Formats: sequence, C-alpha cells, structure tokens
Amino acid sequence: MTPDRVIDAARLEAACRELIDRYDVAGWWPAQTQFEVLVGAVLVQNTRWANVSAAITQLRRAGYLAPRALCAIPALQLQELIRSAGCQRVKTRRLVSLAAWIEESGGLASLGSRPTATLRAALLGVHGIGHETADVILAFGFGRRVFVADRYARSWLMRMGFVDDAGVGYYESCRRTVESALADSAICLNDLHAAIVLHGQD
Repeated sequence: MTPDRVIDAARLEAACRELIDRYDVAGWWPAQTQFEVLVGAVLVQNTRWANVSAAITQLRRAGYLAPRALCAIPALQLQELIRSAGCQRVKTRRLVSLAAWIEESGGLASLGSRPTATLRAALLGVHGIGHETADVILAFGFGRRVFVADRYARSWLMRMGFVDDAGVGYYESCRRTVESALADSAICLNDLHAAIVLHGQD
C-alpha cells in the first residue's frame, strides 16, 4: 500500500479554486434521476459520454431506468439497448448486478442512510464496481464529499507537485491525500472533479 503524503493544504486549495474558476462546471454530470447517475457511472467506463448518453436515452424510452425494471429485462435486450456505450455484454452484467444490489439493499433511500465508508465498502462488493466508479456514485449519486482520483486527477496532482506518482496503484493514496487536505475547505469536490476532467480533455 502506498503511504499517504502530507501536502500543503492552502496551496492545494488555491490551485483547485484556480482550476474550477477556469471552467464552466455547472450541471456537468447530467441526469434526470438518482438511479440514472448510477447507470451512467457504469456505462461511462472506457467510453465517451456521448455514447453513454445515447444508451441512457434508449433505456429511458424503453422504460428501464429503474432498478426493478433493469433486473427484469432479458440480457440480450439490455445489451442491444446499451450497445452505443460499448462492451455491452460486460456492462449488462454490471448494470444488472448493481440494480439487484440496490433492490436487495432496500432501495436507494435505504442505501442513502448508510455512512459513506460503509456505503463505499458495499459498492466495492458489487460486481464491476471499482474504486473510481464507486467514488463517482458516492459523489454524484449520493452527494457525498469524496474525491474521484481518476487518471486525469492523478496526472494533474503529479504535474502540480502534490503527489509523486500518477499510477493506478496510487488511486487510494491520492484520494485520501486530497480529502484530508481539503477537509476544512469549502471547495466542492464534484466541481473539482469536473474541472479536472475538462482540463485533462483540453
């Protein structure tokens, strides 16, 4: 396990504010419902958002943007509906696993009452939900104050001199480092994630 690094919180906050101010992050993660956020977090794995948006539109038109409905749809039909997002067989299994977990857990409202650490651990136990997807779900789906330390974030933190390595194995260290440094800051971590992604795409 990579040891966490203690960084200059004031310098990090200033850098974050400068980055957020540079981009229009309002409504950056579009969704009509909470469950749609979770579906998008799974579908966006290894693809562009435009492809995800098309798949979500298909699911909405077919009436399957709800956990119970998604559990009941035949696998081949679901694969066809989400084809635009790519890897449809893999993502079908992941979506059904996520929907089944939500149903078995008493629904989104019940899950929302769990502490963040408990909810994160449970998400990581769902098939196909890794650290990054779990944190996206926590941040944008459940409104929790967590930092998504994706590859854009790790690269930005390394270039700015806040961390020493941007490798995949440093995900947890980066996440904890930033969350600890910004614990007393008013910076919205969702806005920060959006700004970092937009910056990385630029």
